[in-house]
Amino acid sequence: MGEFETIARIRQMAEKIGTFKPVSLGIGDDCCLLEAAGDEEFALSTDAFVEGVHFRLDYFDYYQVGVKAAAASLSDLAAMGAEPAGALAAVSIRREDAETAIEDLAGGLIETCGRYDCPLVGGDLTASPGPLVVTVTVAGRVKKGQAILRSTAQPGDEIWVSGTPGDAGAVLAVLEQRRKSKTASLPEFDSTLLGRLLSPIPRLAEARLLRQAGPPTAMIDISDGLAADLNHILEDSGLGALLFARKFPLGEFQQSVAAVLGLPKDHFFLHGGEDYELLLTIPPGVLSKDAGDVREITGTALHRIGRLTGKKGELIVQREDGRFEALRKTGFDHFSSIHSGR
Repeated sequence: MGEFETIARIRQMAEKIGTFKPVSLGIGDDCCLLEAAGDEEFALSTDAFVEGVHFRLDYFDYYQVGVKAAAASLSDLAAMGAEPAGALAAVSIRREDAETAIEDLAGGLIETCGRYDCPLVGGDLTASPGPLVVTVTVAGRVKKGQAILRSTAQPGDEIWVSGTPGDAGAVLAVLEQRRKSKTASLPEFDSTLLGRLLSPIPRLAEARLLRQAGPPTAMIDISDGLAADLNHILEDSGLGALLFARKFPLGEFQQSVAAVLGLPKDHFFLHGGEDYELLLTIPPGVLSKDAGDVREITGTALHRIGRLTGKKGELIVQREDGRFEALRKTGFDHFSSIHSGR
């Protein structure tokens, strides 16, 4: 049983005992929602960042571990259209590493949270005999009824994505190949590309502008791969999707890595993960006039890559030669033997 089937079972178990105030949205989206005083709701999310699963200290330093752990959780708030309010962090670290590492790790957490007006307000610190584990819980605010869910997309909506998904996954693939001493003909990458893996930027500013422009009918951040995360929207909204390969913003580096590894040129774009870019659906024509403004203000490009259909569960890509191809929906899955490598 895979990760998402396991989550579905846990969700069913939780739903058997009913819903309780102040919960207005439970398990299944990027955040849960809790009722708050006035016209707001609290958005809450938590993410564990585990050594050997999400990162390796071969190519992350402790500061970067803190940065990415914080950014991953903040990205969940962006996906819901919520404004950050505060964060908690629980760290389990080897006793022999604590004295030298904890200040750098805490620095990455504190500075990243602070940069996005989400102060670190508490947490827990324990010794661990095993791998380093950093768990970050974030709280945000959103107007009642205005959170952007995965389940409210509509047939005919356009599918848009921010940035250039796939770059982070391609960098990770190169690092993993080098770690295994398979270094022949692997492309080099610069600090900007490396930063997309080690220090992703949660798209909070972009989400704020998108909410003002549209808002999107559904949104999710890309952590497990574009195809896999799009499938969450399709399942929750009961829809299908048609993607246009000619519209994919494929970076030169990710295409080069795919070629060396014998993969399709859009492999990392569709299945790489690790990007924390925003994938959203929005009614036709709404965003076309505002995409340029988002790029001018934030520096982040937005790309229209497809549209939603009424064919539930169907994920199709139209290739550049006109062929239609069913797309596999897999990405990273913690409990599956088939995933796109971490």
